[in-house]
Amino acid sequence: MNSEVNFILLRNHVLFKQLTYKECSQLNIVTGYLKPKKNEYVYFDKSSLDRLYFLKKGYIKIGYYDEQGNEVIREVLKEGDVFGQIGLENYDNEGEFAQAIKGEASICSFTIADFEEILKKRPDLAISFTKLVGLKFKKLQNRLSNIVFKDVKQRLVEFFITFSENNNPEALDKIAIQNYLTHADIASLIGSTRQTVTTLINKMEEDGILQFERKQVAIPSFKKLKLYSISL
Repeated sequence: MNSEVNFILLRNHVLFKQLTYKECSQLNIVTGYLKPKKNEYVYFDKSSLDRLYFLKKGYIKIGYYDEQGNEVIREVLKEGDVFGQIGLENYDNEGEFAQAIKGEASICSFTIADFEEILKKRPDLAISFTKLVGLKFKKLQNRLSNIVFKDVKQRLVEFFITFSENNNPEALDKIAIQNYLTHADIASLIGSTRQTVTTLINKMEEDGILQFERKQVAIPSFKKLKLYSISL
């Protein structure tokens, strides 16, 4: 992949649209272009702790393994998301893995050192990046708060509300979303078990709130979904 294509890829992102062609070249993205296949890891060790990654296409699962060897998913990313050393510190994601799911992904990456050189010259970019990081951490904090203070049913319904909002740019009431998550993925994201999530999803389907299939999640009425959450 040449520099011109990389420049176009980054300029499509709200954060990197501020970059000039020269600044894009300084990030040396050509050497950090990745196309991991389904289930292939983008990183799984300390050798990749000095990079930022921009997901151009596909889905990436971010997680870690607990002391019992169980997989814990922190988040599932889609096109346009940035991941890796978001805090620009070499120890931020130690023990973390990033894995392509559903199919092949397309990723641009660059080193923290190269990015920091750009930030020194572009305070506007630094401010935009700080806002992006703040929003990302806020979402993670909200998720943790939900796990602590809300029951599983509430967490699951709110998950589907957020899932719908994030994947419904036209704000339609009837929504059909490409599904890139399993029951086990959702269970890990909301701090539950696969069996419990399966039972609750079946109940939501019986109530006409959603239709969960391997390739698609259909929400007959987003308004009804929100009302369903209020009734819990």
